[in-house]
Formats: sequence, structure tokens, C-alpha cells
Amino acid sequence: MKFKNSSKGFGLIEIMIALVLGLVLVLGITQIFASSRQTALVQDASATLQEDARYVLTRMTQELRMAGMFGCLSLASGSITNVPAAFDNPIAWDGPNATLRIITSNATQAVGQSSNADWTLVTDCRTGGSVEVGSATPPAGEIALPIRQIEYQLDAAENVLQVRYGGGAGFEPLIGNVKSLDIQFGVAANAGDTYVTGNYVAPGLVPNPAVIRSVRIALVLEDENQRTAEQEYTVVAALRNRLL
Repeated sequence: MKFKNSSKGFGLIEIMIALVLGLVLVLGITQIFASSRQTALVQDASATLQEDARYVLTRMTQELRMAGMFGCLSLASGSITNVPAAFDNPIAWDGPNATLRIITSNATQAVGQSSNADWTLVTDCRTGGSVEVGSATPPAGEIALPIRQIEYQLDAAENVLQVRYGGGAGFEPLIGNVKSLDIQFGVAANAGDTYVTGNYVAPGLVPNPAVIRSVRIALVLEDENQRTAEQEYTVVAALRNRLL
């Protein structure tokens, strides 16, 4: 008696089809992972730019808001002596050299302490006072208001935003990947508030510092690896005083 063998193996065609289907599946999964990785890199680059911009703009905004804040008495009253000429222009923008200078109250320091100050305004907040170079200890019944000079400069060759204090010898790097920095001034005009561009290094487009009401900062950052498009960030700092 003979038995018919009904078992069959895979043919060449079936094996080829299985290999092709497997290859297509592997390629699809690989493409998904590659796309996900690229998306993650783009998001990470964008988040890094946003974090750098937020850090710098928050810092500059805080300092600008306190620019020209020279205590409880007006410098124009004549009751404050030894006033430096730099106080006449608390905010100065040198466009060609992309340098912003701010004469500002040291907001990070408690009133009454004047360490780490470029100038110290010593006053009784009633009759008068004087500006001392560097730190100073107020006598009884008076307070010391620390004042600093801060400069921001864009190194266009290296795309680095730099900072220095007190007009020192050199700038220190703050953040990189900065493509451009621009400053505009919101001034009070008869026709309404308008922003002006260009230099404000006395005399400039704003000959009277008292008309400045706000400062607009425009910062453009780019990813050095070109993983995301360049990003522009803009913020407006309203001044807390009239810069008199």
C-alpha cells in the first residue's frame, strides 16, 4: 500500500514575497524612527533658541526698566551733586557697533548696600545727596542707591552677544548664535508715540532723553547646525521713569 505525501514546503516565489514584505516593513519602521529623530532635533534646537532669547531679553528688560532710576530725588532739581555726565544719557545705542549702554539701578541688590556698584547715590531723600564713585557707606539717616553701567555688544564675526560692566577692559560672552541685534526707541511725540531707529549717541535721533517712553529690542537667533529656521524675538520694555 502506498501513502500519498501531502506535505509541501515553501516555494521560491513565496520566500521572495516574504523577503520583500519584510524589507518594506523594516524600511517603513526605519523611516518612522528617522523622521521622529529629526523632529526631536528640530524641537530641541528651537527650544534652545527660545531659552537663550528668554534669558537675555528678560535680563535686558529688567535693566532697561530701571534705566535712569536715580533714587527719590530728581537730578534736574540740582539738589544732587557730583552727577556724572553719563547720567545725562542713561540709554545709548550705537547702531554701527551694535552696542547698547544702560545706566541702571542695581535691582539685584538691596537698598542700603552698595557693593559691586559703579556709582553710589547717597541721599536722605529730602534735601539732597551726592554721587560717589564705586561703593559707599551712607551716614546715619541716609541711604545708598547702587548704580551700574552695563553694556551689551554683538560680535558679528562670532555671532556672540557679549556683556561688560563699568566700562571695563573687555566684554564677556553671554550667548551665542546671535545673528542680529536691533534697538528702537518709543518716544512721546505730538502725533502720538512713534518708534525711531538708528543711533542714539548724543546727539542722536532722540536729542532729549526725557521723551523716551519705551525701548524695543529685536533679537534674531540662528541654529549653528541649521536644524531649524532662524528665529526673531521682540520685546518692548516700558520705562518706569521719564529719564529726567
